[in-house]
Amino acid sequence: MFLAAIPVDGDSMRNLHLLVRCVVIATFTILVASATRAQCDNPKTDAARGECIKTELKGSDSTINRTYVALMKSLSPEDRTTLRNEQRAWLKTRDQTCGITWSKGDREAWFQDLLKDYQKTVCVVRLTNARVEALGSYQKSNSVAPAANSAPAASSDGELVYDMQSNQPKTKGKWYFEVKVDGAAIQKLAEVTLFIGVAQSQPEQGAANENGEATGSFVMIRRNNKTPDSGMLGFAVDLDNGKLYTSQDGAWEGGGPGTAGGSDLLKGRTYKAFLSSSTAVNPFLKAHTLDLNYGDRAFLYHAPDGYKPLEAR
Repeated sequence: MFLAAIPVDGDSMRNLHLLVRCVVIATFTILVASATRAQCDNPKTDAARGECIKTELKGSDSTINRTYVALMKSLSPEDRTTLRNEQRAWLKTRDQTCGITWSKGDREAWFQDLLKDYQKTVCVVRLTNARVEALGSYQKSNSVAPAANSAPAASSDGELVYDMQSNQPKTKGKWYFEVKVDGAAIQKLAEVTLFIGVAQSQPEQGAANENGEATGSFVMIRRNNKTPDSGMLGFAVDLDNGKLYTSQDGAWEGGGPGTAGGSDLLKGRTYKAFLSSSTAVNPFLKAHTLDLNYGDRAFLYHAPDGYKPLEAR
């Protein structure tokens, strides 16, 4: 039996095409989101980690905006004024603390610029996460006053530590250091984003790389990471030729010292080894799940020929 053709007028056809387009777009969006989540369960490269961090930052940014709008509608006039002033002050503090000197109306372009400098990215992650928690506490109390226990607890060893750097700045020479990251053990303690590498100790106006004042690698550890970033990271700093080479468990990434690989540094500038964390590193250091060796003891892997320990005793 054949079915009779059903006549379809122009409006119906246009509506049908619109419906199909919506279904296709929705399906594509779901597939992309699923692929992104799967990739972020086990990101393999700094570029992939950067995309995952950008997605997280955009989500936190959206949470801040949504919570801020909701609070402004529910708070008393006095608290609304307080919240508005506090939010403006937080934005200013974030930019000053993280060394953000650019501002673009295009938010996507702002994120892309931010991700060129991993150290600044980690700083923004840290302050953004703290702001999300603060606004969440305001929502619970429906007032601009932190809820009980909303602030990070002070370490038994003293002040919470988020940034660490070597003591002896270097302007020339070839230097080596190692950083151990026990990802599986850190994963049990907290989620964290780390920048590990080198940063200019005294950045000069107009003297920063196109990719920022810090050069190195991302370490991204999340509860749902199937195989969290882990291993012994090695850093060979060639200030004579303006290069930073990185290795993991003895294997050099993108070419070892003396090759055209590695990342570019500015010759004639002063650098320090630098670690920046989105979460206080005190518990990681105490548990020896994060360990920095600038050369005060034997390295696990042989330093490249011609390279000296960054800070030998």
